Amino acid sequence: MVRIVKEYAERKKEIMDTAQTLFYQKGYENTSVNFIIETIGISKGTFYHYFKSKEDLLDNIVEKFTNEIISKLEPIVNDKSMDAISKLNEFYHQAGMYKVENIDIIKTIVNALYNDKNLLLRYKMNNRSTELTIPLMSKVFEQGNNEGSFNIEHPEATARIILFFGTSMGEYNAKLMMSLDENPSNIEEMKKHFNIYQTSVQRILGAPEGSIEIFDEQIVDAIMEKYNES
Repeated sequence: MVRIVKEYAERKKEIMDTAQTLFYQKGYENTSVNFIIETIGISKGTFYHYFKSKEDLLDNIVEKFTNEIISKLEPIVNDKSMDAISKLNEFYHQAGMYKVENIDIIKTIVNALYNDKNLLLRYKMNNRSTELTIPLMSKVFEQGNNEGSFNIEHPEATARIILFFGTSMGEYNAKLMMSLDENPSNIEEMKKHFNIYQTSVQRILGAPEGSIEIFDEQIVDAIMEKYNES
């Protein structure tokens, strides 16, 4: 049998992609290193050449996922032509559009992450995403303070609170989304939560009434339509 030698980055990506699929399908706790290497057809030594442990592999998957999100937010934050309110609104708009454009993978992720078998995976993804987003959001908040559109004493702490608040709401909304087929009225409950979140963020920031547009009902409707079709 001819031994196939792959480039370092290519082999590492193969292991991560395979593991991610297996984690979604079987659950993180139920997927062993042995099962991963058997699925790919590599030796245990090859696996440990790239990753110290299964948790190290998980950390790499989380890092990849969150970096993809951050790469979409950084250009907004660094755009010198935009004011702080426009940047914050665009922050959330881009997140919504990303979900519309990638609804198939989003549906897979939601159904997988909100399975009790993947508590650790969900916890790590949420925490890492939050920690990487805090500096970007803080920068927008500092700009808003300088422009007089926000009134925040501690931009970094405020960003952390708003993001944790959003994560908590997202947890509940994900459960509502997963049972939409049985309970179509869940969509209205989700919209109510989005509106409350939007109003709360506006008040926390001390922003002008009606200036924060986190919630776009048309995007939510598009996500739900595509979610049900997929």
